Amino acid sequence: MSEEKRMVGSYEVEQSIFIGEKEVLFGVSQKEEYPFMVCYCDYNNPLSAPWYTEAVGTDDYLEAMELFCDRVQAQIVLTRSGQEKFKFDKTPFTAVDCIPDKKSESIIGKVVVIDAEPKRYEYQHAAYQLILADGGNGASGGRGQAVFGTCLATGERSRWERYDVLGEIRPERMPQWAKDALHTIKNQEKAKKPHSREER
Repeated sequence: MSEEKRMVGSYEVEQSIFIGEKEVLFGVSQKEEYPFMVCYCDYNNPLSAPWYTEAVGTDDYLEAMELFCDRVQAQIVLTRSGQEKFKFDKTPFTAVDCIPDKKSESIIGKVVVIDAEPKRYEYQHAAYQLILADGGNGASGGRGQAVFGTCLATGERSRWERYDVLGEIRPERMPQWAKDALHTIKNQEKAKKPHSREER
């Protein structure tokens, strides 16, 4: 069976490179006035659906390839500058660093390690692995896979899958930067909770 072609409108995608938060695409369509197209694609929406932006068309192949390469380079620079703020050891955590995960048990309120292997190369390091789990059917040990939580290094709340959880980080393996981040996140959560009024 032939592999299904990826299309953006009438353009067939011939090249794509995913770096950081965006994918850069190069497409070709002989039906269009401008047969060569370069655009961005990201999946940062509730349905994780492809969202195409900043499309540029041209009839000059080399001009299109130059733009494609420029956008890839820009994504490399953006991603590198974002990671330079992580001043700690980026060596990925492995199963050795974890209390093995029992899929049927709750991990809500625990700091768990997300497997680095399935991630793209630029995200295969410690900064994106330690998550404070706080919800989801997968996190509670239910039938689903969804694990919601906060990444300790970035402070961003997102969704992960239970099958990507290696286990709870062993206390002796938890680095100081993660302990500091956990303390900050818990303080922020405490501050958000409404204070009960004292009875007069």
